[in-house]
Amino acid sequence: MFFAEVTFLRHQGARLRRGERDPPRRLMVTIIESDRDHNNSGRNTVEASLYEAYGTARMAGRGRITDPVIVPFKGPGILLAGTEFHTETVDGHLQTREHRQLWLCVPVERQGVE
Repeated sequence: MFFAEVTFLRHQGARLRRGERDPPRRLMVTIIESDRDHNNSGRNTVEASLYEAYGTARMAGRGRITDPVIVPFKGPGILLAGTEFHTETVDGHLQTREHRQLWLCVPVERQGVE
């Protein structure tokens, strides 16, 4: 796990142009293996998750991707790509969609409670 300034580079699979992106957010990045006996995938997966106010009672998840990979990148930080699941109700039915997500993660020092 590490703290990073994270910029979301996609929204529901669509690439965000520079002017469309939200400013970076200081978040905790964790990468864990999830056992198939404890997830809905029916297989072992690796998951990368983002948390705000990590380790406090106010801790909140801000993003999750499965099967993350590091994408080659010449700028500062790392690019993490993976599959993001988006669930919504459409015509009274719950639908889950898979999208490609890409995060730019620039590691930072932790300064107080984020």
